[in-house]
Amino acid sequence: MKNILLTLLILTLTSCNQLTKEVENSFTTIGIKLDSLNKIEENKIEKHLNEINSRRIKKYDGENSAMIYYSVINHNRFVDSLIIELKSIGENDLEKKKITKRFEHKKGDLKNKLNTITEFNTKMEIDSLLKPSNDTEIMPNFAIISEFQSGKFNATKSAELLLKKLNDKTKIELNKN
Repeated sequence: MKNILLTLLILTLTSCNQLTKEVENSFTTIGIKLDSLNKIEENKIEKHLNEINSRRIKKYDGENSAMIYYSVINHNRFVDSLIIELKSIGENDLEKKKITKRFEHKKGDLKNKLNTITEFNTKMEIDSLLKPSNDTEIMPNFAIISEFQSGKFNATKSAELLLKKLNDKTKIELNKN
């Protein structure tokens, strides 16, 4: 009877370990795909910025386009550095908590900065894309990294939304003149 229970326990632990690896691989794959999508979105926002700045535009529109673009690029590079830092600390709960708080703070700053542009009524969309994550610090590192990648992608989507609207506005103004 002991051998049967021991065998069942070993089989259960083995299958749990395999399941954990599959979950980790899934999160890693999601993170990689989000990073690839983010690069595509960054190319889109760069294209919008270049189009906007290739026209004669109001100084205010030029400043807004630069602020949007460089704020998001800065945010994404900061998140990349947090991912590297997270990978280097292992599963240290105190350090994970510090890193996730820095991520949430940076994301909140970006949301506030992007929401200063009120002429397009995009506050709800930006707020939903850049909403705070709950209890991220209790997740394993691979899940936190995936959450950070998602945050980068959502930040870039927010910038793409604003720059597209700004680009459309400047096209219309150009056609009026």
